[in-house]
Amino acid sequence: FGTQEHKIIGMISHLGAQLALADGVALADKLSKKQKVTLVFTGEGATSEGDFHEALNVAAVWNLPVIFIIENNGYGLSTPVSEQYRCESLADRAKGYGMEGRTIDGNNLLEVYHTINELANDIRQKPRPVLLECMTFRMRGHEEASGTKYVLQQLFDKWKVKDPVDNFERFLLDERVLSIKSVSEIRSAFSRLIESEVEKAFAQPDVISDPQTELEDVYKPYQFAKNETPATFTSKRYIDAISDGLREGMRKYPNLILMGQDIAEYGGAFKITQGFAEEFGRDRVRNTPICESAIVGAAMGLALNGYKAVMEMQFADFVSSGFNQVVNNLA
Repeated sequence: FGTQEHKIIGMISHLGAQLALADGVALADKLSKKQKVTLVFTGEGATSEGDFHEALNVAAVWNLPVIFIIENNGYGLSTPVSEQYRCESLADRAKGYGMEGRTIDGNNLLEVYHTINELANDIRQKPRPVLLECMTFRMRGHEEASGTKYVLQQLFDKWKVKDPVDNFERFLLDERVLSIKSVSEIRSAFSRLIESEVEKAFAQPDVISDPQTELEDVYKPYQFAKNETPATFTSKRYIDAISDGLREGMRKYPNLILMGQDIAEYGGAFKITQGFAEEFGRDRVRNTPICESAIVGAAMGLALNGYKAVMEMQFADFVSSGFNQVVNNLA
């Protein structure tokens, strides 16, 4: 579902959990001083998840160049927005995070294009997060099986005239960018392309699974170097060994980022990172808000964008707050 070639990160079904990855990708670009913007999508239903809050809060605290897009189509599967939230506009939530929020017509192609283009150009110069709510509607079910019986006919009638493809086609015809003939040719060309690709798909040989192929799809092949046991060694406390290992890694890899609660000047709850902020700088040794899920996701985003990341869980039981990210995203 994702491709590094086109800078598209694959998603999981938990849309809220996707947002934290954007934080990590954007942090990598910011640390590299690249004038880039990360754009991430979610639906209005997922804004009820804690991951939405965590990701926006981290982006705001770290001033990350992220555009958070909410596709507000009025229903979380069948649950209407009146049963999802009480605020008038989801973009208003941006104020609580100290970031800019906007609401636009998500069915107006030109408004969407120009808004994103304007924001992206500005954010490249002045990195910061922005929350953008795009008002839209879906004329079919959340998926084909669910149908649309729960939607009032008046809503279909209202949004039918706002069809973005039909309206943009009409605009291009009015502006004489397209003609009736060229529209027909475009539709025919797409129909032929679809039929051709379907035929190619059906002509593919049956997939035969084997353990090695499946493992290579999950784990990157890696040749482990053998470390010889030294002739002499010293005894030390377990936490000191962890500290030494982290320090060695930070010195060896300039792109290694260490994140966690109270790990900078305070040195961590067990003083494992004491002195790290002074030696490696605050960009690489980062205190985080109390939001395990977002920081696990951000660590993954960093790794996807060429960095290495270590995220400290202050206490073992805190990992349960980031369990979804660990099991469904990181794994």
